[in-house]
Amino acid sequence: MADFHTTKRIILGGLAVLLLADATLYYFNSKLSSPTSNRQQSLAAETRQLALVRADVERASKIRATIPDILQKFDAFEQTLLPAAKGYSVITQELDDYARETHLLVENVQNHPKEVAGRNLTEVIIEASVTGDYNGIVSFLNRLQRSKNVYIVDSLAVESGEEGRGPAGALRVSLRMRTYFRKA
Repeated sequence: MADFHTTKRIILGGLAVLLLADATLYYFNSKLSSPTSNRQQSLAAETRQLALVRADVERASKIRATIPDILQKFDAFEQTLLPAAKGYSVITQELDDYARETHLLVENVQNHPKEVAGRNLTEVIIEASVTGDYNGIVSFLNRLQRSKNVYIVDSLAVESGEEGRGPAGALRVSLRMRTYFRKA
């Protein structure tokens, strides 16, 4: 009977060792199989990232290849701009002609020149007030847009004639725009 209890304990001990070994192997197996899927996901993510970087590099190379052509076009465009020596009078004359043709009154014209860093250009901010009817103002702005000279309208502020300035029904537009002159 003592032999039976000893055999029983040995069998239970062996069974406990086998269960412990089985649990340990299960733990290590789960650890080893888990990173494989993570490695595959990581590899797929890094492959996508590599493809994006390659596309960016290709796009940057294409841009770099076109830079000389773009710089030539900038230089050609700058040559079409008025020289600063006669630009102010040409712009003033053009604004006066457009105003006369559209039956408007242009007042308070102010020019604010500013050098453009790194270029042989002067940016001129033009502030003016234009008074007249709606159709005339629209026609005036349309002519500015179609001018051979470059005008960039930054802002328009409209007041009606009933606000104490100008005849009734007339509009007063405060205009702020930019143009560019090349230096001699």
